[in-house]
Amino acid sequence: MKILPNKNLPWPIVWSGVVEIANSEGCRLRAYRDIAGVWTIGWGETENITPGEVWTQQWADDMLCARLTELAAGVSGLLTRPATAHQLAAMVSLAYNIGLAGFARSSVLRAHNAGNTLAAARAFALWNKARVDGVLREVKGLTRRRARESALYLTAAPEARPPLDAVPAEHAAGIVEMPDAAPESRLHSSPIAQSGAVSIATGGLAAASAVSDDIQSVAWGMGIDPLLVLAAVAVTVGAVILWQRHKQRKEGWA
Repeated sequence: MKILPNKNLPWPIVWSGVVEIANSEGCRLRAYRDIAGVWTIGWGETENITPGEVWTQQWADDMLCARLTELAAGVSGLLTRPATAHQLAAMVSLAYNIGLAGFARSSVLRAHNAGNTLAAARAFALWNKARVDGVLREVKGLTRRRARESALYLTAAPEARPPLDAVPAEHAAGIVEMPDAAPESRLHSSPIAQSGAVSIATGGLAAASAVSDDIQSVAWGMGIDPLLVLAAVAVTVGAVILWQRHKQRKEGWA
């Protein structure tokens, strides 16, 4: 049976945000261990859950409403710039998954408070990894969830489309387990930064090998080591690329 929380509860965020969280988390009324081994119940609740615990649907819905009310207040308290209803809902959804402490140090929050809406929307994608069997890896479910939250963040009011009216069957059946996200992806793990570093090293070696004997003789005659010149150029280029990557990361790029 496909279910959603009780829509008539006093939800602190727009209904489409509640649906997104419900859609991502699913609801199970008997305690179970999630993919990370954490005891979980209801709509992804993990605090003080014990083995064998059983909830009613009403209690699960009430607990979700209370949890979102707490998180909405916490997220709002971290904002230094106003947020639209959809922006708040998206940020609450992220905080529900990564915790308020994680959200407090996220690029999403920094970009939003800086007034850079597009950077904030892009930065949701930085939270798409989790530790699975002790290994930090991208989780496709988290990547899709972050994309939906980003789209929700950018949704203009009033809602452009009606909210989904049901949780997918696999969530209702409790088949899908959404792991908690690992910390935000770091700059050193950026594939663009890594490829840039490789390019710098490769380019430097290629340039060194391309220096002709005549040019080397002239350089040595002037008392200059041509390889030192090439090294200085490579370092300068590398510094520029890293500065650009730092700037891109501030813009929310992965």
